[in-house]
Amino acid sequence: MSKESLSLMLIFQVLRVYESEPSLSQSPFIMTAEVGETVELGCHQIYEVELVSSYFWYKQRVGEAPKLIDIPPYQGADCKFISKKGNSKNVLILEIRNVQVNDSGSYYCADNDVYASLQNGPTLLIGDSSTDKTAVLVFVPTGELHLRETVPLVCLVSGVSSNQIAIFWNISGIVTEGQSDPGTREADGTYSISSHVTVSRESWRNGGLCTCIVQLGPLSKNRTKSVSFSKAARTWASWCKLALPVAITILLVLILLLVLIFIWIRKNSRSEERGRRSPNEKFTATCPPQFLAFREFVGGATPSGVSPARREKDLQDPADRLFMLGWRLMRTPHSDSNGN
Repeated sequence: MSKESLSLMLIFQVLRVYESEPSLSQSPFIMTAEVGETVELGCHQIYEVELVSSYFWYKQRVGEAPKLIDIPPYQGADCKFISKKGNSKNVLILEIRNVQVNDSGSYYCADNDVYASLQNGPTLLIGDSSTDKTAVLVFVPTGELHLRETVPLVCLVSGVSSNQIAIFWNISGIVTEGQSDPGTREADGTYSISSHVTVSRESWRNGGLCTCIVQLGPLSKNRTKSVSFSKAARTWASWCKLALPVAITILLVLILLLVLIFIWIRKNSRSEERGRRSPNEKFTATCPPQFLAFREFVGGATPSGVSPARREKDLQDPADRLFMLGWRLMRTPHSDSNGN
């Protein structure tokens, strides 16, 4: 096969790999090994493997495109990579000798047919990527989750020495790889890597257990973090949004009650003030000016608020003055004939 045809096939395979969406499937096949060991990776083909040399192997590291593995046609004892048939007729085996940390990655196999798709092989992890800073966190979005069709979950792995790790999810017993990013190298030399997955609203609200599983090397180095929906628990933001209309309604009712109470108090205070007015004030407010002047002339109390000019004006009529004088004489006590 020419070099041009091989390049065309590799581009086609890369596009097919990146177009694939993460979906619920069986547990990812992960193999771990220590530096210097020999491992055998199996790749299942649809058809029977007849000629080993008609198949190619690819290795893909995190954040990189698959790269063709150079396997010599004549494989001696000093060869690092050896391709051979497996115990089953449709299994192809890649043997890797004296594995090193840079051998970590995902392996694929494919027929030399340009239209053949890449067949998933195992993911190989060499050594231990955990450190004393390694931590796993799972983030659940806040807000109105009951309005969403799906619930996005994020698993953040930090403090690992390499981004060549495996992250997958167990959603109520169903395992999926999710979608992981290449990772970010921090200032201290460690990596932070996140993995995303979506869970159906029904599965989440029914209390499904969602577990992020991080494989850093040997099985003893696995880290897990689980989250689930609690029917009794609600986020503070959700409660605030539910309580806000009720709080506004109660506040408006209280303001209305305070206004009514203020009006009632003002009305009662005015009624009591009118009830406390003296008879003299009532008489002053209702009697004509002539009677007020007459009352003063005959010796009554001077009404408050009546000026001397007003009293003089009201007594200008001679008839009024004569009548008032007679009334005053009648009220003046006289001594009787006996001098009493």
